[in-house]
Amino acid sequence: MGRAAPALLDVWIYFNLVSNTILLPLLVATFLFSKRVKRHRDPTLINVCMTWILSGIFSLLLFYGGQTSGPEPEKPLCIAQTALLYGITPMWSVAVLVLFSRMIHVMNEEPGAPPVSRSKMIAMLCAPYVVQTAFSIAALAGSLAHPENVTRKRRFFYCALHLPPLAMTMTLFTAAMGVCISGLMVYLAVLLYRNWHGMRDAGRPSRVDGQILLRIVIFGFYIFFGFVVNILNILAPHNLAPDMYAATVGTVIFLVFGTQADVVRAWCFWLRDPADARLETIYLPREPSWRYSLDLLKSAVPPLEELEEKNEMEQKRDLERVWEKEMDKEKAERSIAWGERPDSNAIPPDTPSTQV
Repeated sequence: MGRAAPALLDVWIYFNLVSNTILLPLLVATFLFSKRVKRHRDPTLINVCMTWILSGIFSLLLFYGGQTSGPEPEKPLCIAQTALLYGITPMWSVAVLVLFSRMIHVMNEEPGAPPVSRSKMIAMLCAPYVVQTAFSIAALAGSLAHPENVTRKRRFFYCALHLPPLAMTMTLFTAAMGVCISGLMVYLAVLLYRNWHGMRDAGRPSRVDGQILLRIVIFGFYIFFGFVVNILNILAPHNLAPDMYAATVGTVIFLVFGTQADVVRAWCFWLRDPADARLETIYLPREPSWRYSLDLLKSAVPPLEELEEKNEMEQKRDLERVWEKEMDKEKAERSIAWGERPDSNAIPPDTPSTQV
């Protein structure tokens, strides 16, 4: 890398230190403890943030030990960092997969449906850490068996283990998670589009605003870009692009989810909360449209012509009710004019009476 090496190391440390170990903990604390943040308390989103906080801590072990440059780090510290970092990529891939699965479940959820069971939610939250533990144990075993293969010079930023079978296993696992996440992203995009399209046809503002769509697209695109970078790591093992990408993900998470209006208002306490605008919900159909027909133009609500016809019928009924009320009022006035009670059977004034 030559003269650019120190600068790249400083940039890598900066992203891990500032974004992953300072900004993300601040964001998680805001999610958990701020009463003004209502839309971001989903545990799976917080879990994604937690995985990158751990990534930043594990990546900076040499920085905390003052051994980021110079001679090779102490072997115990190097082995510890190698074992912990080996499970980071599989861990965050599972966490992102769980996040997108949860988002789809929320969008397909029936109104009034019971929440996810406690045991299922615990399993969803623990899955990333189970995967991380498994890969870390495998890396620790390989490092202890071949300590000479654990060095800093291989990855420059941190200590790494040269063990091709384990590296290939991790790469294939992450790639499989990437394929699953990409499929969920496409399905989620279909749901979001149909929701927006249905609201537009109904002539009502959509619950899914453009900002949320944009944030999801940015986050999904950046995650997909990470899988492309992971493939690059297979073709060029000494390339630093995957490491720089991993260091910047925490910043992207903070920018995507930390700039939402309710989060900003939680930090800017002098800003007032807007009045709640309650919009009528349009629910998506239950059938999995992506399985049979990927018709993006198919609306989740009746066409606009049917809605207009329905509105006209309701207006006619309203006019009939008004006319009936006017007739009842007129009959009551005639009864009073003839000196009878309003509820008596009065003889209309234009009807001739018969005298006996």
